[in-house]
Amino acid sequence: MFINGNKMEVPDHVKTIESLLIHLGLQEKIVVVEQNGVILKKENYSTVVKSTDYIEIVTFVGGG
Repeated sequence: MFINGNKMEVPDHVKTIESLLIHLGLQEKIVVVEQNGVILKKENYSTVVKSTDYIEIVTFVGGG
């Protein structure tokens, strides 16, 4: 799959958007996830991921 424009291999146990975020250490962060051009609501993070998916993950950084 491609994540933020980079081809990435993920372990076989990564089957959903939620498990992908856990694998990447982003489960506690505020993120926006786009899968194949569609922005997902958090309640849809159980969506299955495939090796052909294009995933974009945007994190928010605070500061002043």
